[in-house]
Amino acid sequence: MGMMTTLRNRMHVVLWALLALFILSMTVGGLVGGANIIDQLLGRVSPSEAIGAVNGSLITPDQFNQAVNARMEATRNSDTQITDQQMDGIREEVWNAFIEERLTEQAIDDLGITVADDEIIYQLEHNPPNEIQRLFYDNNAFDRDTYNQALNTPGMIDWAPIESWMRHFYIPRFKLQQFINMSAIVSDDDVKNEFIKRNVDFTISALHITSGAVEDAVQNPTDDEMLANYKSRLDDFEQDEKRHLSYVSWAKAPNAEDTLNVIGEIETIMAQARNEQNFVTLANIHTQDPGNQVSPDSGRGGDLGWFGKGQMVPAFETAAFSAQKGDVVGPVLSQFGYHIIKVEDFRNKGEEKQVKARHILLKVNIGQNTQSNYRRKATLFSYDAQDYGFSTAQDSHKVQPMSAKSIGEKDVFLGTLGPFRSAVRWAFNAEEGAISDPIESNDYYAVFSLDSITPAGVAPFEESKIQVRAFLSREMENNAAEKLAIELKDLLDGGASFSSLKKDNDKLDLIPSDIKKLSGSFISLGKSDQVTGALLNAKTGDLIGPVKTFRGYGIIQVKNISSFDSTAWNIQKDLIRLDLVRQKQNRIYQSWMTDLIDNAEIVDNRKYYF
Repeated sequence: MGMMTTLRNRMHVVLWALLALFILSMTVGGLVGGANIIDQLLGRVSPSEAIGAVNGSLITPDQFNQAVNARMEATRNSDTQITDQQMDGIREEVWNAFIEERLTEQAIDDLGITVADDEIIYQLEHNPPNEIQRLFYDNNAFDRDTYNQALNTPGMIDWAPIESWMRHFYIPRFKLQQFINMSAIVSDDDVKNEFIKRNVDFTISALHITSGAVEDAVQNPTDDEMLANYKSRLDDFEQDEKRHLSYVSWAKAPNAEDTLNVIGEIETIMAQARNEQNFVTLANIHTQDPGNQVSPDSGRGGDLGWFGKGQMVPAFETAAFSAQKGDVVGPVLSQFGYHIIKVEDFRNKGEEKQVKARHILLKVNIGQNTQSNYRRKATLFSYDAQDYGFSTAQDSHKVQPMSAKSIGEKDVFLGTLGPFRSAVRWAFNAEEGAISDPIESNDYYAVFSLDSITPAGVAPFEESKIQVRAFLSREMENNAAEKLAIELKDLLDGGASFSSLKKDNDKLDLIPSDIKKLSGSFISLGKSDQVTGALLNAKTGDLIGPVKTFRGYGIIQVKNISSFDSTAWNIQKDLIRLDLVRQKQNRIYQSWMTDLIDNAEIVDNRKYYF
């Protein structure tokens, strides 16, 4: 009976998890009614009907919001407070998940992947998914015997929703993944090279020619060179529409009144504690220390345990160690807020004196009156700015304006205000010269002026000069470093030594000796595919290079290569092959999905909602 009850409880949880997966894969049929036929014929997607579409498959607001709410609920269950920035991040994650899931669903249809009854039975008998296995966990392990009993006992649990999930979701994706994985081929040479990278020591010396070694020899690019480079790669300077704002803001910070209110509350609590009221009970009722909460209905009573000097912030430590056993002291101000401290005992542990204490933490939060006052200031400023102009309102309200330039439609951060997505949305729904009503974020009230709009297109040369100059400078430094490296290699082939070349040019990086496996990073040279590939094909005594690095070019003397360990090879080769296959499968899948996304017709109507 106990097992049946446990299975039913787990079944409820698992079915909700499976439902969350279904939400992402729901197709348009039967879900969206009343679509405008003209819009459909013209390939348009009305924001009133869909938050987006992937190759014509609509994502409805209800579907999107269900998935967002499920993600938010999971975040809240982990005791994490959701900020505006996190909210935008959750929406972005859900949006990307919808796109990938719709493209996956469409790929399954295009490939004609279907699921037979025998396949469902086979998977359930021989390869039950983790989502199903979790129904039958006992002591954190899959209980195969109980699973087999449920599988072969009609009525023990309801298999219908699991069968539906296997047929319409799990197995089609399993078969698609197998189809994609067919191209993940790993050769014997791949496995052997990976073993060498992980196990064989390479002893080298090297000369590294970085951009710093040639910077004095490279001239700054001229305006004509920069203009020619700019014109040769205009596509690199394509930019979306940008909005430019001015704003004034009021931080949601507590004021003196809020501080006095907290101190008054502390004095009341301290009086109760000194009148022998239970400090544990008072702490569990009043403390705002998040570490005090053990469960929704129990706490630690403010217990801090034993601590010595140097473990607490200075003000707290001074108050605790200056008190007597049994004292209730406070209020003590730290960066966390105001503390009431109950000193319970002292002891000496070795040469260290320790104190055992409890505390009640009250944070100074912005009060309702303070918040209303900031909102009122922002509202009055907005009225005056709309009536008399933004500059005039600044003068009369004696506020300092700030600016936020080149704001993109998908930006989250806004100047000194931090995350402020609502203001970005306003900016892209307003007309040039508009003044906003007060807009609120987690940390600010603000009023905005839309000063100007830069239309989408190629950024002007003058605005792109810094980017062009940096590109050309890097290119010129790289060419100069490669040229110098070739010259130095010729000198080394002619009998010169690393040390003599370093003496002639102190800006060269000399590595007298370094021992590393190819999976590691060599001194100065770092780690790169070019260095790894060159050393894999080298023999002891070889002088190789110039080899491209992330910072320039290296010339490498191979001093020693440790022997190939046949015993370790026989132990590791199968695991290495499996690891490489998994890595290649992941890369192939990501490349496959990226290609689908790049070639998909994706309509994004989120700007009309968020």
